[in-house]
Amino acid sequence: MSHLAQDIRIALRSLGRAPALASVAILTLGLGIGLATAVFTVADALLVRRLAIRNQERVVVLWPETPDHHRWGLDLDEAREFARRTTALGEVAFFSYYGALAKPIREGDRVTRLRRAQVSGEFFDVLGVHPVLGRVLRPSDDVIGAAPVVVVSYAAWQRRFGGTGDVLGRRIQTHDDGLTYTIVGVVPQGLDFPKGTDFWAPVAASTPPGAVKYFSPELVGRLAPGATPGRARDELNAFLSRPDAHDKVHKMSAVITPLPQLILGDTKPALLIFAAPAVLLLLITCINVANLLLVNGLARTREFA
Repeated sequence: MSHLAQDIRIALRSLGRAPALASVAILTLGLGIGLATAVFTVADALLVRRLAIRNQERVVVLWPETPDHHRWGLDLDEAREFARRTTALGEVAFFSYYGALAKPIREGDRVTRLRRAQVSGEFFDVLGVHPVLGRVLRPSDDVIGAAPVVVVSYAAWQRRFGGTGDVLGRRIQTHDDGLTYTIVGVVPQGLDFPKGTDFWAPVAASTPPGAVKYFSPELVGRLAPGATPGRARDELNAFLSRPDAHDKVHKMSAVITPLPQLILGDTKPALLIFAAPAVLLLLITCINVANLLLVNGLARTREFA
């Protein structure tokens, strides 16, 4: 330890004899490390951010795919039957195969548009989402005859409702079918699933009773302890090829994707793009400082001799 302290004193004394060199070296290192840190901070905020979802890496989305790679939806009875049979998924919910569709919203004499996603009552429980205001949808909201309620996105709350607390209890009336929904909650920022959703409505309460059976859902589930995505995919493949399945699904194959990838996309290429210039910048910084020290060493050749 005494040798280390002695080396540090000698280094500081040497830098004190060459203040210009010390200042340039410190400035160069500071700029290089600071810029590299800024690049990685931006990459972390944009690409590696955590969603407002409990254990997001355990949440997956499943759907059937046709032989020509077209995404397909099950019918509601099939989705419910698979949810009863699966062991790879501890919790299962449904959402509309069509994603978030623009709905005309009546506000007095004015008609505007908001994008609605129809989901099952377990949707937010499966995701493990806690609301910013109010509550999320419940299974009791997703039964025929239940009062129509909705949960709005954080972006829609800020943009459309001013980000105020009195949004709870306000009404949304869809112009095409005359349904009037009551807002019961606001979800956290960044929950954009299905993509572009402004508000989530329960399937049964937002679909005419005779049309519920035609609702075409995809599955979102939380992997059971010890289960893998591959096992969940194999279970859906087995379900699609079961003897009593509809002829249309026999030739389909299951696709499974982690939910964060659907929301954030594949971040690996972008991370490499961010990381490469940051590493190059640090390398250039180190080379420049090494060159400064080398030049300073050459100037002290007589002293060393």
